[in-house]
Amino acid sequence: MRLTALVLLLALAATPAAAARKPDVYLLTGQSNMSGRGLVEELTPAERVADPAIQLYGNDGKTRPALDPLDDATGQVDAVSSDAGIAAVGPGLFFARATRAMRHRPILLVPCAKGGSSIEQWKPGGGRDTLYGSCLARAGAVGGRVKGILWYQGETDAGRADSAQAWRAAFEGLVAKFRQDLGDERLPIVIVQLADPPSPQVSAPKTYPSWAAIQAIQAGPLPACVAMVPARGLPMKPDELHLTTAAQRVVGARLAAAMEGLRRSGCR
Repeated sequence: MRLTALVLLLALAATPAAAARKPDVYLLTGQSNMSGRGLVEELTPAERVADPAIQLYGNDGKTRPALDPLDDATGQVDAVSSDAGIAAVGPGLFFARATRAMRHRPILLVPCAKGGSSIEQWKPGGGRDTLYGSCLARAGAVGGRVKGILWYQGETDAGRADSAQAWRAAFEGLVAKFRQDLGDERLPIVIVQLADPPSPQVSAPKTYPSWAAIQAIQAGPLPACVAMVPARGLPMKPDELHLTTAAQRVVGARLAAAMEGLRRSGCR
């Protein structure tokens, strides 16, 4: 009798219903606008309440209900990606809420972004002292299958012509390596195209001569199962580099819609 009960329990554990309880894992990658610089004070009361079905694997290596700032550096394990004291509201949690409304599945967000990082700093390989290696280690630590990657990066590379020229090849190489290391050749990836460039008066003395070039590359053509969402025309903070909370709300919804579109097209 006991043996029969054990067999039944094992069979139930292998059913699709049991597997469905595992969260869909999403990696939040790129630089400061993915880490988030929108003001927490501008969140609505409802956005300050955690949804138990949306979890965060924090920078401290602990899992908890997700609330902004997702990229909080408190107890940071991997110093390479630390945005201590400045990480705030990004698109990640808006994306998760919109995705959950469509798919009704539990979600686990894994922040990996680093403010100011160039595409070169995301070069695949290395250990937890590199951005790529750290992100891959976090993906392995949480278990489960990574269902998608969100990428918002390029502002730093827009400051140099040579970096802009190398961006497409570097990004394509990053996509290929993520898919190889995560074991999914059709892993959905959605990127955010750069928003409007900062005015010279605001950005001085730093300039961004290749901003339009990066935008053009991000507009495509892109690798298979990679989609782009625009951020042009969205409200910016006074530095004209970082999206406001209201803008991140829009970007998060766009990312969710684009990710769902990739899934429906067979990328999963």
